[in-house]
Amino acid sequence: MQDVNTLFFNNSVGVEELDSRYSLESIIKGIDSFTRLTNVTCFVIDFDSHKMLYQSEKMQYLEDTTDNERQRESNNPYWSFVDEETLKNLLLIRNRYPLVGQKIDIENYQTHICTIDYPIIIKRRKFFINQKFTPLVMRSNGITKIGLFVISPSTSDHMESFIITQSHIRYRFDFRAGVYRTFDLDASLSAQEKLILQRVQKGFTIEEIAEDLHLSISTIKTHRGRIFKKLRVRTMPEALTVIGNYHLI
Repeated sequence: MQDVNTLFFNNSVGVEELDSRYSLESIIKGIDSFTRLTNVTCFVIDFDSHKMLYQSEKMQYLEDTTDNERQRESNNPYWSFVDEETLKNLLLIRNRYPLVGQKIDIENYQTHICTIDYPIIIKRRKFFINQKFTPLVMRSNGITKIGLFVISPSTSDHMESFIITQSHIRYRFDFRAGVYRTFDLDASLSAQEKLILQRVQKGFTIEEIAEDLHLSISTIKTHRGRIFKKLRVRTMPEALTVIGNYHLI
């Protein structure tokens, strides 16, 4: 089955090319087919008109909400359910985000991912979600015209934002300074830990990983504990979510 990450690379087209090579209708049809195949939550926003052009039938967390629960009106439906402090930080990220485009080459900028973990409040309960964004149509000056968003559950318990380029240069948002800074997330995982995670992705058990890597089961468990601590997760499914979100292996 097509993986969600395939939508994040080589997917952008300049607005001058839109009429000759693509149509908005064909782009939306492709995304709609993708959401049916993968059962993920997607929506598309036109930044010129500030209108939503598409949203998948399934909108995680929002299925049972009512208009009375909305904090505010927003073209991003999830921003309608954040508190004032979260909104302040989201606006700060949005305002600083274009500055990263001045630091990286156009190919990386056209195919980057911006991912944000942030809390929403539904029926007085707080849920952290992961929001990925990538441009679909960009103007020749590098300004995004149409953007694709994908929503999934987050393993985080705090706000976090990264920009990840196609060449895997990463920028992490520094909330204190209000800027994105380059960040080497890969350095936190050792080569051995990455090998273990690759096998977990393939469905190996601890015993099978130990046999495949010629290590003891206790050594694998020790590495697993270190992985959990570094990624700030409690289970292997959560660890797989984090490495998928941030392209760690």
